Amino acid sequence: MSRILQVFCILFSAVILSIGLPNELYTFGSPLFGLISLIPFYLAYRNIKSYKAGALLFLIHATTVHLLSSFWLAFFKDFAALTLGASAFGTGAIGFISGLLFFLPFSRKNKSSILEDYSKQKQSIWIVYRVLWFPTVYVIYEWIKSNGFIAYPWGTISGTMYRFRIFCQLADITGTYGITFCTALFASLVAEGISLYYELPHKENAFVASGQYARLAFASLSLFILVFVYGTYRLLEPSKAVKSLNVILVQQNADPWKQDTDNETILLSQKLTKEKLDEALSQAKTIDLVVWSEGCLKYAYPLAENHYKNYPLEKSLSTFINECNIPFILGGSYIRGNPGPGRKLFNSAFLFDQNGEFRGYYGKNHLVPLAEGIPFSEYRPVADFLKKVIHISAGFTPGDQYTFFEIPSQRGPDFLLPEVNVISLKESLYTQTKREESSPYVRISTPVCFDDSFPDICRPLRKKGSEVFINITDDSWSKTKSSEMQHFVNSSFRTIEYRTSMARSCNSGYSVVLDNKGNILADLPIFEEKASIVNIPVYEWKSTVYLRLGNWLPGILLLFTFYLMIYTFVKKDKNEIVHTERKKLIKISKKYIKKRGLI
Repeated sequence: MSRILQVFCILFSAVILSIGLPNELYTFGSPLFGLISLIPFYLAYRNIKSYKAGALLFLIHATTVHLLSSFWLAFFKDFAALTLGASAFGTGAIGFISGLLFFLPFSRKNKSSILEDYSKQKQSIWIVYRVLWFPTVYVIYEWIKSNGFIAYPWGTISGTMYRFRIFCQLADITGTYGITFCTALFASLVAEGISLYYELPHKENAFVASGQYARLAFASLSLFILVFVYGTYRLLEPSKAVKSLNVILVQQNADPWKQDTDNETILLSQKLTKEKLDEALSQAKTIDLVVWSEGCLKYAYPLAENHYKNYPLEKSLSTFINECNIPFILGGSYIRGNPGPGRKLFNSAFLFDQNGEFRGYYGKNHLVPLAEGIPFSEYRPVADFLKKVIHISAGFTPGDQYTFFEIPSQRGPDFLLPEVNVISLKESLYTQTKREESSPYVRISTPVCFDDSFPDICRPLRKKGSEVFINITDDSWSKTKSSEMQHFVNSSFRTIEYRTSMARSCNSGYSVVLDNKGNILADLPIFEEKASIVNIPVYEWKSTVYLRLGNWLPGILLLFTFYLMIYTFVKKDKNEIVHTERKKLIKISKKYIKKRGLI
């Protein structure tokens, strides 16, 4: 395959993958495009002849997918040069490094790689390596890309698969990486089969290869069937909703960057909330919680506490919450510490009690790299440089605590009575009755915006006792359906990974409630001023394989890769050993002959 044809295949693959991801045409993405997107990539990979070619081709693929699918990062206010430019550079660099693995040699002397025919005897090993190595490297690429400070889990293969609900259920065992591996394996099998079909009449070893390919295809088909059976079982398995929350989700659709104050946003949110409270009253429905989106409060707590007891002038925030007599969760910023180097500013989710009193906050853990979080921005010289030269000011600090909010809720249809019930004469009959009739509480975790796309944030929250994820987000700046829906699809996998429900209250969308299988229970149209009364089921807390073991699959694949690299480094060919021993023998013989004076 010529270099031009290789580049064409890479670009074609990147375009298909970008179409498969949620976009303006396919709202939730297209699993079909996702399944076939890596076939052209594999055809180019199969003909790589050097480290340089592998690295450059993967760089082109990674960068193209990023630019085509995440073009909306260019709308991120003054940060566009950093968010789109720097993220494209970083994604390309990770692709470049991953591409080096494509030409991993198995012999230092003749530089044969897993992509090349080695011999008749080893043809069977080589074809298995070649087909399995492609999904292995691709999983490692997505794992590196989705973790760490510059992590960006958008543009991944799993992002195309939301509508393939059966397939997605695998996430509670492997996370999204099992989905990526199976999808890439499908592509490599199809592409290898196509290649062997055309090679069969022309290559002497093609029949041997086709036999090994058939065995590998059968084993892979068995794996796919197991995944399908498991997904079907999980989808049909009944889930016990032991508690539930009646919640008002508010979607303001207001751009906070265009407003000098937050008065208009608060008044609009109050209006939408009041309409739904009146609706609930008319239906004799109890509301347990009201949720407004990320960043709806412009001024930082605790300094702004008095401000919001007086503003907006029409009706202050504290007064409104007190009149509603319902707990509120909403987004703002929180300052901790005295002015100076030790001061920290958090992008936060706030809890207000039914009396309108501020009760606490959760600080966003995973900041948007090079926008919310810029290395060394806490130092005055760096902050001054960013503000004066680049015209941005980023001072958020990653949250340093896991915080839960406990909210009174409703008893679900599968509510379980306490295993032990103590009836004591130490308490009055009235106290005993109130205790037995009291509402159960739900422990809520509130990942903010970007947080809900990262298992390394949501996993410890769930592990430490979270019963429900309630995410608050502001993606209004993107102005695109692509951004809203890609974020939603990424976050939806958390419900499957940990078998829990999730609600998302987003400024402009996608505000939605998901069950523990990733199914949509209720939603709001994006880019509209709306609110909705939703019921969030709280399921019986259960552990999953992924909750216990985390990213075990990419970890094993990475260890396997290190093993091959070390094996390659220390290995010597038999021919090389024989040649070396022969040279030693000749040298010793010459010394012996010379010493004996035979020549």
